[in-house]
Amino acid sequence: MLRTTIIATLCISALPAWAADFNLTYASPYTETHPYGAADAEWIARIEEQSGGRVEITPYWGGALVTSREGVDELAAGVADVSYIAPIYARSGYDMNRLVPGMFYGYTDPEKVLDVYMDLVEEFPVFGEELNGVHVVGYNVGTPMHLLLRDAPVETLDDLQGLRIRSAVDFIGPLAAFGAEGVTMPMTETYPSLEKGVVDGVIAPYEALKSLSFAEVVNFYSELPHSRGAYPSRAVNGDVWASLPEDIQQVFDDNAEWLSLRTLELAQEAEDAGREYGLEQGVQFNAVAPEVVAEYSETFAPAIRTVAEQLDAMGKPGTEVHEAIRAASGE
Repeated sequence: MLRTTIIATLCISALPAWAADFNLTYASPYTETHPYGAADAEWIARIEEQSGGRVEITPYWGGALVTSREGVDELAAGVADVSYIAPIYARSGYDMNRLVPGMFYGYTDPEKVLDVYMDLVEEFPVFGEELNGVHVVGYNVGTPMHLLLRDAPVETLDDLQGLRIRSAVDFIGPLAAFGAEGVTMPMTETYPSLEKGVVDGVIAPYEALKSLSFAEVVNFYSELPHSRGAYPSRAVNGDVWASLPEDIQQVFDDNAEWLSLRTLELAQEAEDAGREYGLEQGVQFNAVAPEVVAEYSETFAPAIRTVAEQLDAMGKPGTEVHEAIRAASGE
């Protein structure tokens, strides 16, 4: 009898303190050490704690289950229960979510971008309707990017003349307006291209000075802002969401703002560390005059107005959203 009691006691003590009611998987293309992954890890702990242990989330980092470009489709198909998503990188579809971030040209404060964007999401249901099959529980906002240059700083727009700049597609037109050539290439190819002089510079954030070692191959960092808008970045599979009771859903929804702001906070810490590293490596930083920034920003307007009209033609509120974003910028 004693032997049986001891065995039973040992078996009970080997069990966890509680068994979660909902065991969910989380997938991210980022590692846990990346600012986005670090924010996710803290968020997972909050969800588990605030659900009273009823939710347990097992993360899969580093692209083990999802990719950046197809994250929404993969999540909707059930590759994971919860996932990082980035509709801005999709090749097509999700038109408002994919194209509206470009309308934030000229903004320099990412927290303001996030505030304006969240108001738009609340006012225009189309943002959520486009993401059929997933329920959004967090948002990202990019910190502004600037010009990292090999040979000389950019202080006036005339200084862009003749430069070859590694650039996202959205920035090629404005660069061309002032005589620069925008070159698209993977970021993984940019370091050797800078090192060899194939390109004269790259549009990138402060953190790239450290994370991509650009401080080793550039000498100047000119603060001509290239704003990045906000976008949905974490979501729950639609069927999984429907299976969760309302109180658990509320835990996720109540933490959406926290996750969004924490992601920005950690991203900003990475920006600060990148700038500090650049200074240590001898990179020279220069601010660009406000009137120069304003003139440069104006060159984004024609292409973005065309984008807004294209959204209108799809029956979506492109121009209305564009005007709201520009009005909120103080124009």
